[in-house]
Amino acid sequence: MEKLFQVLRSRADFFPHQTALMTDAGDHQDIISNQQLWQKIASVTAVFTQEKVQCVGLYMDNCSEWIICDLAAASLGVTLVPIPLFFTPAQVGHLAKSAQLDAIITKQALTLALNTNEHLHFAVANNAAPKLLPLTDTLLLPLSGDYRLDREINAINDIEAVTKITYTSGSTGEPKGVCLSSANIAAVCEGIEASMVQMPRSDHLCVMPLATLLENIAGVYICLLRGGAVITAPLATLGFVSNVEFDIEKLVNKIALHQVGSVILLPQILKYLVHAANTDVLAQCASLQFIALGGGKTSPLILQQAIDIGLPVYEGYGLSECCSVVSLNLPQQNKVGSVGKALPHVQVSIAADGEIMIDGQAMLGYLGELKPVPEQIHTGDLGYIDADGFIYVSGRKKNIIVSSFGRNISPEWVEASLTSSSTIAQVAVFGEARPTLSAVVVASHKNPLAIQNAIDECNKSLPDYAQIHHWLLADAPFSTQSNTLTSNGRIKRKNIELVYEDKLAALYS
Repeated sequence: MEKLFQVLRSRADFFPHQTALMTDAGDHQDIISNQQLWQKIASVTAVFTQEKVQCVGLYMDNCSEWIICDLAAASLGVTLVPIPLFFTPAQVGHLAKSAQLDAIITKQALTLALNTNEHLHFAVANNAAPKLLPLTDTLLLPLSGDYRLDREINAINDIEAVTKITYTSGSTGEPKGVCLSSANIAAVCEGIEASMVQMPRSDHLCVMPLATLLENIAGVYICLLRGGAVITAPLATLGFVSNVEFDIEKLVNKIALHQVGSVILLPQILKYLVHAANTDVLAQCASLQFIALGGGKTSPLILQQAIDIGLPVYEGYGLSECCSVVSLNLPQQNKVGSVGKALPHVQVSIAADGEIMIDGQAMLGYLGELKPVPEQIHTGDLGYIDADGFIYVSGRKKNIIVSSFGRNISPEWVEASLTSSSTIAQVAVFGEARPTLSAVVVASHKNPLAIQNAIDECNKSLPDYAQIHHWLLADAPFSTQSNTLTSNGRIKRKNIELVYEDKLAALYS
C-alpha cells in the first residue's frame, strides 16, 4: 500500500485544502482536507503505538473516522479487522476471539451493544480503560487478555504480514477470516487504477458498508488514489432499512446533493433504482459516470434496462480470497451479462468441470487454518470465458446462496435452525439472487399459524439476511421415492427447486 500513502502525502503537500473526506451527518457535514487527513492519520498511529495495539477491530457505521482508523492501521502495520454491523453478537464474539483482538474501535452510540455482548470480554483494569482517539466521538475499547490465553484458534501472529482480516458475511454461524497482506491490497488497487486510467477523476459516495472489502478497496482506496473525495453517510440515511429492505429515494437524494461521479451498488439496489427511474430520478443521477455492480449476480434484464435509460452501469466480479475485485466491465470494454475482463493483476481460467480458477492474487490464508494456500484459487463458481476474454458466471458450484443484497448464506445453517422446531419436520431453503430467503416446509401438521410461529421463533436467532421471509407448504414429505431425498437422508435441493419452481417464484411476485 506504499503507493497509496505516497499519493496521500503528495495530496497533503500540493493540495492541502482540497477535500479528501466528507461525512454527511444529516444536520451537518464534516469535511476533512488532504492536509487534515494526513495529520489525523499520524495522530491515530501515535495512539496505536502508545497502546501497543497489534490487532484491532473496527465497529462503526460509515463515516470518515472509519476510513482514518483503517488508514492509520495500514500505515503502521497494525492488523485491522472490520466488524460488520449486521453480525449477530455471537458472530462478533467469534470474530474477536478468532482474531484475538487487542481492542475495538467504535462510536459512543455503539458501545452499549458491545458492552452488553456476553461473547465479548472487555478489560476493566484502570490502565486499560477506554481511550478517546483524536477523532470525533471515537473510542478505543481494550479487550481482556483472556482471548490471548485461549488457543482454540491459532494466533494471528502465526501468519506473517497480515494487514487486514476480512470476515465473510456469515455463510454459517462462525464466518471465516480471510487474511490479506499489504501486497494483496496494493496489487488490486493498482490493477483497478490502471484499468480506469482513461476515466476522469470524480468523487465517490460509499453506499455499501465500509466493512465490505469491495467498498473499502474499490471505493475508498481507488477514489483517494485517483485524487477524488470520499463521501460517507450513515447507512440508514442512504436507504438501508435493513439488510433486506432499501429506500431508493434516500440514495438518489444523496447522489444529487453531492453530485458524485461513482457509486458501488448491489444488484438489488440497482433493481430498485431502475424501477424507480423517471425523468426526475434520472436528472438527480446525472452526475454519475460509473456505477459499479458487485456482491452478487445481476439480472441481465435489469442491466440492459439500466443501460437503456442512460445509467452508466458496469458489472464486476471478485471474492475476498482474492482481495476483492478480479474482473470488471469498463466504458471502453463492456458486455452486458458478463462480469468484464480480468484485471491486470490476475489471470482467470476455467477448469475442466467449469469452475472459475484464479491465479496471481491469493490470500495469505484463512485465520486459524495455516495450511499453505495454493497459487491457484478455486472460486466455487461456474462460468466461461468468451473469445474476446469476457468472463461469464453461470452459477455456484456448491450450495451457498448469494442474495441480491450480496449476503453469502449457507442454506444448511438456516435449515438446521428451522428443523430444531417440533413443528417443522423437513425444510429446503432458497433465495439465490433474491432479496430475502424462502422455504419449502414439510410440517408435522398443516396449521399455517403454527408454522409461521415456528419460523418467527427461529428467525430470532438468525441475522436478518438469513431469516425466512416467505414460505410454502410442501405437497408431500421429501422422500427417496419422490427423488427429493438421498438414501442417507439429505435433501436433493435442485430436485425440490424444480418441483416448486413456479410456486417459489410466485412468493416474490
